[in-house]
Amino acid sequence: MISMKFNARELNQDHYVRRAKEEASQIYAKPDTRRGRSFVNILQTTLYGHAPEVYLIDRCGFTDDERPYKDVIDTDGNYVEVKATKGDYYVPYVLKRANEAKQITWKKYPDILYIFIGDKKTADYELEGVYKWNGTQFVLQPTTNIV
Repeated sequence: MISMKFNARELNQDHYVRRAKEEASQIYAKPDTRRGRSFVNILQTTLYGHAPEVYLIDRCGFTDDERPYKDVIDTDGNYVEVKATKGDYYVPYVLKRANEAKQITWKKYPDILYIFIGDKKTADYELEGVYKWNGTQFVLQPTTNIV
């Protein structure tokens, strides 16, 4: 199995930064998604969240989901939502928000969710878990089913 531990500095920086800048620009362009934040603030947040996505694309054979504000497509063609958070203690909050977002049908939230723990200072990331929608909530999957 491919290791799901990496440092953002190991990523293809051109791809990583270009991809994050494109989404940050889209977010900044609309007052409702900008929410009073500066472009630099949005870019920093986007870079943090995009690191695991770029890792999955560059190292695990996933492809970019080019729909606006969507993440990646796994090797089986499934849409995948990817979240980065700063500690295990935030995972329940991430799951709560994902469960709520999945209930809003127009958002077309994927049935698969990857959560990574990312350290903003060191740029180290590690997969916390892969979750699948069971019709009511996202449920942690056994690690043997990962990639």
